[in-house]
Amino acid sequence: CGLQMSIYDAAFVIPQICRSGTWPKSLDYLAARSYLFLFANFGLQLFILYMIAQEEQVMDKFAGQMYLCNFGANVYKCPDGPDCIGPGGTNYQNAGRMYDWESWVTRTFVRDSLLKLFPDQTDLIMESIDPGEYGLENYSVRFVCVFIFMMSVISDLRSTLDMVYILWFVPNKAEPWVQYEVPTWATKEQVKEILDLDELDFVKFRIRGIPLKWKILNLFTIILPKCFIWVMTAKNGVMFLMETAGIEDVIVNVTALTFILSLDEMLFHNFSHGALHHVLARLEPFVVEDAEDESLEQAYNNVLEDKKSSMLKFKLLPWPAIATLLLTFGFVGDYYYQHCQGNGKGGLLSQALSLPTSQTFPLGSFFFPWLSVDKESTHYWSPPE
Repeated sequence: CGLQMSIYDAAFVIPQICRSGTWPKSLDYLAARSYLFLFANFGLQLFILYMIAQEEQVMDKFAGQMYLCNFGANVYKCPDGPDCIGPGGTNYQNAGRMYDWESWVTRTFVRDSLLKLFPDQTDLIMESIDPGEYGLENYSVRFVCVFIFMMSVISDLRSTLDMVYILWFVPNKAEPWVQYEVPTWATKEQVKEILDLDELDFVKFRIRGIPLKWKILNLFTIILPKCFIWVMTAKNGVMFLMETAGIEDVIVNVTALTFILSLDEMLFHNFSHGALHHVLARLEPFVVEDAEDESLEQAYNNVLEDKKSSMLKFKLLPWPAIATLLLTFGFVGDYYYQHCQGNGKGGLLSQALSLPTSQTFPLGSFFFPWLSVDKESTHYWSPPE
């Protein structure tokens, strides 16, 4: 496995390059700069995620919005389908009565304002003005977009697992990551002329042993924060997509969300020193060598055994795709479990909602999701009967 061109990988690699070079001042500066951008990246990613969580958990509630869940899902089955009763308590009947949140709340406001202004015309207003219902335009496209989003975050998870793999398998000792190697089949000048090389081409960067103290430091300053940001990105990103009602909106949102996990690469490419780009581009991938080389007879027997084996081998399954699908079901299921309830007909609608006691999303609830936001005792919206 290898490392990528990102702030995380720079902070992982450069200190080991410094250590291998006995801490020259110029490399010390690059290492300090890498950690500076690493913490800046933490701040940017966490700030964006915190704002998304505050919008969904706090600000939407002050706007009177309920969770979308499956309101209006598969509207073509209405009026007798499982999700045909909208948050306003009426049947969708067909897609013509379905609106996004902004349109529905505006239409409802106009109707309710007229009822307040002309209470003696209640029957006429209710008969003449139909605000429709807030609902999900297409259930399938929402799920597909969540799956696409999960594909983008699974690649970031794999890069984190590569770091864990390296920390686990490299020796716990200080081995050099930089070596100067000149081929022995000719003089250096002849090698340069024949292969069109320069002096830097003889400098090799390899992932080697890491002292235990550096492994512990990398675990707590890089890997664990990266894992936390990944979980929060996946959780809040899935919730953001599940709360998007329109077909076009959910497609646009899934492309917008992927930038959160690419912030570390953007910072690296735009602000990192050119020397860091050179080192990471030339860093050779880490490979765990087998204890014994395979003999010719063993290789021949393995080929014969492979020919006799079934095509449905365990190792041939597309495990990344399976893991992505399982994570999609897991995070979507968590959204339904946290925010939705059954309607008695096989459908899912929003739980009853109360206003938060504060307009600010508590940091404790953000970093520890099991700590719920303080809410008022009365409900501003309850599921329709």
